[in-house]
Amino acid sequence: MRISLIKYILFLLQIFILHNAYSQYSDTKSLADCEVLLSPEYVSSGQEYFADLDKNNKATFHATFFAGEQYRIAACTNIQNHKLIMEVYDTEKNLLFSNKKHDYIPYWNLVFTSTVECIIEIKVDAKKHIKKPVKLLIGFKDQSKFLDGN
Repeated sequence: MRISLIKYILFLLQIFILHNAYSQYSDTKSLADCEVLLSPEYVSSGQEYFADLDKNNKATFHATFFAGEQYRIAACTNIQNHKLIMEVYDTEKNLLFSNKKHDYIPYWNLVFTSTVECIIEIKVDAKKHIKKPVKLLIGFKDQSKFLDGN
């Protein structure tokens, strides 16, 4: 009887740990908690880009990235049970980054050697139209932390 009780307690503990691990990851993709993805290293540009998905479940944003700056882009939504795809293109529609190759991570760090205008697409992998908003945040690396030599 005692072994069954220990197995039961271990089972409940495992479920609790797994639930917290997965819910923590999904919370960081929500609209309300999107800023967490910028982390303390990146300062928000001050803009929050919101858009409803179009009939193809896609939202398009335009941004200019300056040479030598380090950026983090983050994509968030409250849509559950569908993969959030984030792709960055140049103005000629050459793919520069896709999170599909990186397990659909909701953020990515970018550095450009020259100033470039980009098209950022956020998509939801769903067969039916989902009329819900997505959010894009752009942050830049806070270089002031490194100016004092630390």
